[in-house]
Amino acid sequence: MKPLIAAAHAAMPGGAFTTYVLDDEVDLVIKSGKGSKVYDVDGKEYIDCVNGSGPMLLGHAHPEVVEALHKAVECPSNFYLLNERGIELAQMLVEAIPCADQIKYGVTGSDATLYAMRLARAFTGRDKILKFEGGFLGGNDYALMSMSPPAPQPDFPRARPDSAGIPRSIEREVLIAPYNDLTAVKRIVEAVAGDIAAVIVEAQQRCIEPNPGFLQGLRALCDAHGILLIFDEVVTGFRLAWGGAQALYSVMPDLATYGKVIGGGLPVSAVAGRREIMQLANPRGAPDPRKCFTGNTTCGNSVATTAGIATLNVLQRAGTYERLHAIGDRFRRGAAEIFARRGIAGQAIGTGPLSQICLTDVPVTDYRSSVSGDLKLQRRLMTAMVQRGVLTHGKFYFSLATSDSDIDRIHAVLDDSLQFILS
Repeated sequence: MKPLIAAAHAAMPGGAFTTYVLDDEVDLVIKSGKGSKVYDVDGKEYIDCVNGSGPMLLGHAHPEVVEALHKAVECPSNFYLLNERGIELAQMLVEAIPCADQIKYGVTGSDATLYAMRLARAFTGRDKILKFEGGFLGGNDYALMSMSPPAPQPDFPRARPDSAGIPRSIEREVLIAPYNDLTAVKRIVEAVAGDIAAVIVEAQQRCIEPNPGFLQGLRALCDAHGILLIFDEVVTGFRLAWGGAQALYSVMPDLATYGKVIGGGLPVSAVAGRREIMQLANPRGAPDPRKCFTGNTTCGNSVATTAGIATLNVLQRAGTYERLHAIGDRFRRGAAEIFARRGIAGQAIGTGPLSQICLTDVPVTDYRSSVSGDLKLQRRLMTAMVQRGVLTHGKFYFSLATSDSDIDRIHAVLDDSLQFILS
């Protein structure tokens, strides 16, 4: 494995595909995956709690997805124009997503959130976007604001860029609010309501549950001030419920963004929303100064949409979401018992097949409470778990292939890892 890791470092900054890297002592190169497991190039097996950072909700190499892809790659072309599979997936999304009259494709979640914010600004004629501290909305310039601001955090609603190279002017167009604090959101909105195009929110922010009434309050506040409400469902979409968090929480946004699961592991994303908004992205429409550019070369790619269709066909079967929620509940109950037995300030937060461990006894309701614990110890815990055969990057993306025995093994590894790092 070491020669491959060295080659990665030579070819790519930090030897990494993305911004997340494992600690050096557990850095690895994955060779294959099957079901709930992945295998590195040295043959070591891991229970996979990363699952591609979320897309592999069915697990790896699901037979129905593999079979569909075998047929699709007989002609692995990118057509750019309409194709049957791209139309079929679009129809499935419109039928499944509560807010969707129509959809437009992107390739990544970053595309989708960029397009949604652009559509909102065009539709309202306003420039400002309100997002929530700690929310990750992708890699575009508007999204990369106050995702993980280090202490001391700036006062609300000031935005702090998460990357160099973002124009300073964009900082003035993004407002930051604390998640789950409707009073603070109202104060920020009412000060500049006529300038805000949209409020964009992860309905479940990372793994933090919305407080009762929070999402409903956002909906009412947006309605009162002519602001569009956007749900970023790139993570939650088709994971927490068929259709997404908007179906689970019964709150209808104006626009929503999807990715990860809808491509079944291949790159597909989408913006879904009300027809009158989506028509601003209609390339056949009459001349309109509000018309928006969306799209790129591989939008609606037939191979990627084939994987998405096969994945959604499995997910819509009876009992699927009951099983996904049972997996996550089993993990969280067991983790809570381990923390209590060891007298450790820790908790497993989340909903359904998505969880996160936080080493704090403070109720986790927003970004600042989520980072109130010992983050270095938390990182050491995750590294110890990887060493013991549970692949995690801090969050636990469980798949439909995760078995009860997998969860029991994860609990045993969590317990042993806590003993190790605290000894």
